[in-house]
Amino acid sequence: MSSHPLDPLSAAEITHISSSIKEKSPGKSLHFKVISINEPPKHLLRKYLIAERNGGSTSHLPRLASALYYHRGTSDMFLVTINLSENSVEQIKLLESHFHGQADVDEILEMRDACLKHPQVIEAIKKYQLPDHLKVVCDTWPYGRDSEDHHPRYVQCYLFAEGEHPGSNHYDMPLPFSPVLDMTTKELVDIIRLPTGPGSELKHDSVYVPHPAREYHHALQSGPARTDLKSLTVHQPQGVSFSVDGYLVRWQKWRFRLGFNWREGMVLHDVTYDGRELFHRLSLSEMFVPYGDPRMPYSRKSVFDVGDIGAGVAANNLALGCDCLGSIKYFSFVVSNSQGQPVDKPNAICMHEIDDGIGWKHTNTRTGAVSIVRSRVLVLQTIITVGNYEYIFMWHLDQAAGLHYKIQATGILSTAPIDPGVTVPFGTNVNEGVMAPFHQHVFSLRIDPCIDGSNNSFVEEDSVAMPWDESNPYGVGYVTKSQLLSKSGYSDSAPNRVHKIVNPSSINKTSGKPVAYAIHSPSKQMLLAHPNSWHGKRAKYAFHPFWVTAHKDDELYAAGDYTYQSHPDFTSDLAAWTAREDNTEDTDIVVWHSISLTHNPRTEDYPVMPCDTMTVSLKPSGFFEQNPALDVPQSTQKGNQSVLIEDKSLKNVLGGAESRGSGRDSKL
Repeated sequence: MSSHPLDPLSAAEITHISSSIKEKSPGKSLHFKVISINEPPKHLLRKYLIAERNGGSTSHLPRLASALYYHRGTSDMFLVTINLSENSVEQIKLLESHFHGQADVDEILEMRDACLKHPQVIEAIKKYQLPDHLKVVCDTWPYGRDSEDHHPRYVQCYLFAEGEHPGSNHYDMPLPFSPVLDMTTKELVDIIRLPTGPGSELKHDSVYVPHPAREYHHALQSGPARTDLKSLTVHQPQGVSFSVDGYLVRWQKWRFRLGFNWREGMVLHDVTYDGRELFHRLSLSEMFVPYGDPRMPYSRKSVFDVGDIGAGVAANNLALGCDCLGSIKYFSFVVSNSQGQPVDKPNAICMHEIDDGIGWKHTNTRTGAVSIVRSRVLVLQTIITVGNYEYIFMWHLDQAAGLHYKIQATGILSTAPIDPGVTVPFGTNVNEGVMAPFHQHVFSLRIDPCIDGSNNSFVEEDSVAMPWDESNPYGVGYVTKSQLLSKSGYSDSAPNRVHKIVNPSSINKTSGKPVAYAIHSPSKQMLLAHPNSWHGKRAKYAFHPFWVTAHKDDELYAAGDYTYQSHPDFTSDLAAWTAREDNTEDTDIVVWHSISLTHNPRTEDYPVMPCDTMTVSLKPSGFFEQNPALDVPQSTQKGNQSVLIEDKSLKNVLGGAESRGSGRDSKL
C-alpha cells in the first residue's frame, strides 16, 4: 500500500476496504456507491508537506479513506471511515433518509435496461410506430427536484431512436415521452408525456415522423472529408523538461502533487514556484447544468455533474495523437464499482509541454538588438463524458508563475422533440422535429491558497477615475481602490475589477505592498433561474462569481456533499458557510470562483459542438520583484529548428519584377 497520505487509492486498497466493510455487514448485500481517499486534516497535512519539501523528517500521517454504500434493495445508506494505516474501520454511520447517493455506472446500466424492458414502456414505444431499423435507447438523468415532497431516489429517462451504426446520433430522434423509475425498487413510477408545442399542451397520440438525419460520425456524414490538411507533429528531440516521482511533478520552477478522486477528478496539491508556496489545493468543486425550458418535466431538468455523477468516474481514456499531442506522460488511476471492486481508469490525465507563443519580447529601437523568448507551458488535461456532453479541463502552468484553468465544452446538445413549424423562445431548432433548449453550465473552482504562507486575505481591486481637482489638474489620473472582504461572503464582477488573494504579512520589497495573486476571469452572466426556484435553491453558489470562506476541512463541495435530489433545508453548502460571517482577514481562507457558460445553442453547435473555451488565470500580482520569466533562455532558430516555406508563385512574381527592374530603381 502507498505510504503518502495524498496518493490516490490503489486497486489493492479498494479491495481491502470493501472486504473489511463486508465483514462488518454479515448477511447483507452491499451496493457500493464510492470508495475514496480522505485527506488528513489540513493543519497536520501542511506541516507534513512543508517538512517533505524541505527535506526534513516527516511525522507519520495515516492514510484515510471513506466509503458510501447501500444495503442493496433498500434506501439505507451508510458512510464509513477507514484507517488504512491501522487496518481499522473507525466509524459506520447510517445517514438521514433525505440524503441520496450519486448515480453509479452499474446502476445506470441496470436502470436503462429496466426502463426499456418494462411492458408499459414497450407498449408506448410500439404506439409511436418507429420503423424496424431504428432502436430505442435510454438516457438517464437525475430526477432533480420540483416540490417539497420527499421522493425516493428517482431517475428520469429520456428516450431516443438510433440507427444501426455505433456512431449513430440518437439525439437527432427524441421520443415524446419520458419514463420515471424508482432506483431502489427498479419499478416504473410514471410515463410522462413530453410537450412538443410552445406551451404545456400534450399530444397523446403522436407517432414517428421521419426527417433527414444530421450525423457527426465520420462514417455517416454525407460529404467527403477534407483532403488538403497536412500532418502536424510535435517533436522534442531532447526529451521532456519535466520529471515525475510517483505523483510528485517538477517542471521548471514548479513543484506540485497530482491527486485524483471519483468526484473532483484531477486535483493539484501543494503548488509551489521557485520554492515559494502558492496554493495548498486546487480542484473543480462542482458543476451545475440547469435547463431554461419552463415546461414540465423539463422544468426540473438539471444535473450536478460533479456531485451527481463524478468527474473522476466519467474520465476518458485519453489517446495518443488525438486527445494529447507530442511527448505525453499519462497518469492512470482506479475507482470502485457497485460491488466494491477496483475499476481501472487508464490514461485519465495526460501531461505534456506546448509552445504557447511569445513569452516576452523587446526590440531596442536605437540599436536594433532583439530579446525574445517563447512561452513554454506545462499542460495537465483530463476529459470527461457526462451523457451527451464532453468537458475538457486543463491546468496550464507557464514560465512566468501563472496558472491558467481552461474549460472547454463540446459533445452533443441535449435535445427535445418539437412539432413541425413550431419555434420556442427558450430553445433553438437544430433539425426538423428537434429542439435544443437554452441552458447554463456553472462551474465552481475551489482555490485553497497559501500565498507565501497560510494567512491570506481576499480583496476587490477597482480602477477608479480621480476627481478633477488640484491633485489631478488635467483630469487624466486614475487610481486603484481595494475593498477587503473581512468576513465570509460573496463578491460580484465589475468592469476592470480584479480579485486578489494577498498575504498581509509578506511585503514586496520593491512595491512596498503585500504580495498577491490575482484572479483574471471574464465577467459572465450568472444563474438565470429565480433564486426561489428549485434550480436557485439547490445551487446558490451559482448566483455570484466569487465567494470567500474560512477554511474548514469538511467543506469541499460548493453545493454540498449529497447533491442527488438535494433539498436546501438539509444541505450544508457554500451559501450556508458564508452566512456564518467567519473572519476571513489574515487567516486560512478558501476562495471559490463560479464560472458560468450560458449556452443558447446555435445551429452550428449541431450535430456536434465545436469547443467553447473559458479561461481563469491565477497570476502573480506584486508577488515577485521583477518578471519571473527573465531567466528563460533566448529563443533561437538553432534550438527551435523552424522550417521556411517559400511561396513559389510569389517568388516567380518577385523574380520577374527584379528582371524587369534591371537598370532601374526597383523598390521590391
